[in-house]
Parts: sequence; structure tokens; C-alpha cells
Amino acid sequence: MPMHQRWTLHVEQFARFQQADIELRPLTLFVGENNSGKSYMATLLWGLLALGRTIFPTATPTTKAYKTCQSRLMGLMGAAVQKLHQGSRQPEVVLSTQDQQCFIDWFNELLQQNRNKLAARLFGDDAITIGRLSLDNYHRHKALRIKLETSSTPARMSARAEHSVRLPLLEEGNLLKGPDQYRAVCMITWKLVAGDISVPLFGPRSATRRSDGEPLFLPASRTGFMLAYRSLVGDAFSLFDAGLGDDEEASASEFTLPVVRFLQALAEPGKKQGARYTALAQWLEHELLKGQVEQTTAGPLPSYHYLPEGAGSRRLPMYLTSSLVAELTPIVHFLKHKPGYRSIVIEEPEAHLHPKAQRLMARAVVRLVNAGLPVIATTHGDTLFQQLNNLAALHAHPQRATLMQRLGYVDDELLAPEHVVAYQFRREAAATRVVPLEQTELGIAVPTFNEPLAVLLDEVMLLQEAEDDEQEAPADGNA
Repeated sequence: MPMHQRWTLHVEQFARFQQADIELRPLTLFVGENNSGKSYMATLLWGLLALGRTIFPTATPTTKAYKTCQSRLMGLMGAAVQKLHQGSRQPEVVLSTQDQQCFIDWFNELLQQNRNKLAARLFGDDAITIGRLSLDNYHRHKALRIKLETSSTPARMSARAEHSVRLPLLEEGNLLKGPDQYRAVCMITWKLVAGDISVPLFGPRSATRRSDGEPLFLPASRTGFMLAYRSLVGDAFSLFDAGLGDDEEASASEFTLPVVRFLQALAEPGKKQGARYTALAQWLEHELLKGQVEQTTAGPLPSYHYLPEGAGSRRLPMYLTSSLVAELTPIVHFLKHKPGYRSIVIEEPEAHLHPKAQRLMARAVVRLVNAGLPVIATTHGDTLFQQLNNLAALHAHPQRATLMQRLGYVDDELLAPEHVVAYQFRREAAATRVVPLEQTELGIAVPTFNEPLAVLLDEVMLLQEAEDDEQEAPADGNA
């Protein structure tokens, strides 16, 4: 799994939330009543991953938190130089838990300073503010390392490796200074926070095009967006910059930033070569769509069509397809095209799906997670959720192999329980309380799903008992 870091997003006085703590895992699920704030929280998480790299100051900071990082970096590089003296060709040092926390503390300082600017960028409204924002309980499954590269010409920094950052050392004892030192601190910090699950720190930035690796946001009402996207996307290309480019005075939008990026992505000609998740897209087409999704680029904006399975089938425009096809088209399209992405936020993956199709969608979500693509999902789908529970229960079942064969599952569809976490959003008076749901060997129980079902069952039983009483009552005059 490329998601090697774990952290908990702590937020206070945001939207309906007085306080909330969300631990990010490879599969993070939000459940709860309507209008409880799940989309707000999903948008904030997307924004942290997509815009977090923009909060680093242009000039080298002078705060105590930054200087602590600077001191730690110099100490680590000094230790690596000592290994060089001892004969190591490519010396490396491991960041301790305390080292890592220093960089996270500095990032938290920047988050707190930029929290309201971040909210304004995401929601396009200065009225949405945040009281406090931080990343807590940070740890990595495998510690990050710093490698000194003694042969790079010209000097280059790199954070491409899963567990290391490479820093140059052209001459023995010549440590990084000035702007290079600051860039190294920023690179290490972003690697710790979002390395391998978001866009690289120094990747290209654009107000109108996705960067490779940017988290993909799949909003609710995808059917409506697919049917109207050509009318909406013109606005999306003239929208506010939201910190992704250099224009601080761009105009606002009627959509949140992740929805803007979704529309802009639909307007991009996709490239199939090099797409990482083509096989999963084809599985969805075969199992759920019973046909193929196609993008054509004959005009100024791409068009989307559906080609049903079967000889002699005609290609259909989106407005002539079922809601299932329109709902899943953007998911399938993005899976089999570039630019790529390193995490997904999806609202209501069960939308417009029959219960049988919801079960298949749950299997697809787990396949994504196991392919190394973290997923954040909001859902009202009790069928989808129970299918996820089944896949987690099967993962650790003593008769796993036998049951897999009997039920028709493959290894890529089994969900490791430690990779999933679920939060219930419950409205209470004027606020929403976010509660982590307990996980057992049978899965995760969701009270906001179970309680309405229990009430419904009680109603069914009451109606049945009343019918039975009516049938058993003696006829008039026969008493």
C-alpha cells in the first residue's frame, strides 16, 4: 500500500461542527443523516490534499517551528556526512518519531495560519470559516529516510521513492544552504503529510487543468453533471484560481472548488497510454455497465458516449442512456485515462444503483484500495456498506479460501480491517457530532442505518398483527 502515513484531521468551529476528528485510512467512510455535513468534511479533506502544498510561504520563515525543522535537517544531514566519512557511498539517515513530529508541527502552524484562506478557496465563500485546523496522531508504518546523493550533476532533490527523500551533496561537507535548505524542509514536510497520496510539492500548478496526482473528487449528482457538463464547463474554465495558479484576484464560482476541478477534468482529452487502472475500468464496464464508455474529441469540448455490448449496437449519447450509465461514466473514464491521481473522494458511490449493482460497486471500491488508491466516500447505502463489511470479515476468516471460492471473490476484493474506518455524522440541535464507529470481527454496525430499519420492521409487525386481529375477530351478531 502506498499510503504509508496515518494522521487524524482535527477541526473546530467549521460549518456544523463544533469539533471533529477524522483519521485518514486507505478507506475512510462517512455515514449519517442527510444535511449533517458529510460533504463539507469530504471537501475539506480533498482541499487539504489538493491545496496543502500551496500554504508553504514564498520566503523562508523565521518562526520557532520552522527553525526547529531547519536544525533537525542540518543534524540529520550532518549524521549522513559522518557515514560518508566512514565509507558509505550513498549515506542515509532515518527520521525518528521526534524528527517527523517537528515537521508536522510546522505544517500545523501553517495550516492554522491559512485555515480561513483554505476554506475560502474551497467553498468560494468568506463566510465559511474554521476555528482550528491541525493534523494529530501522526505516524508512518515505515520511517522516512534522507539519502545524500553525492554524484548528482546538476544537484537535484527528489521525493519520488516511497520511503525516502534524496538530497544533493556535491562536495564533501557542503550541506544545503539558503533557498535550497528551505526547499528541502518543504519537501520533507509535504512528503510526510501527503507523499504518494497527492500531487508532488513542486509539480505544475494550473487553475484550469488537473495536475498529475491531484486527488480526484467525484461529486454527488454525477448524472446531472454528465448531462449538462458542456453547458457548465465554460464557466468552469473561467472560475476563480483558488490558489492553484498565481492569480489572487480571480472571480468566484457557484460551485465548490472540487466540483470545478471535476468539470474541468471532464473537459480534458484523456490519454489512455500509461493509465494505471484500465483493468478495473474494464471490469466495471463488463460487470456493471454491460458496455463501454467512450470519449470523443471532435469538437472544442469532448463528448461522452455509451456503446452497449452486442453485435450491431449503436453508440448512444449520455442523454439516451440509463442513470446507471451516466452515474458511472466519469468513474470509468477517469480510471482508464491520464492524467493520473493518487486518491479519490467519491460522494454516494451507490447512487442510482440497484442493490445487486451496489454490491459490485463495493467490490470495485475495495479493488481500488488494494491497488493503492486511497478512497474517501460518503454513503447512505446500507447494501453497499454491508458488502464492505462482508469483504472485511472474509479477509480474516479462518475458512477464507473455501468461502472465497464458494462466493466467487478474488484476493483483490478482500478488505483488510485495519485499512478501513467509518464515521457516523449525527445531527444534534444546531451542530453535528462525528463519532467513530466500532469495528468487530463481523464488521461495522451503523446505527443511522439500523435504527430506521428497526422502526420500519416494527411498523410491518404492527400492521401484520392488526391484520391478524381483524381476521380473528368474530362476525357481527355471532358473539
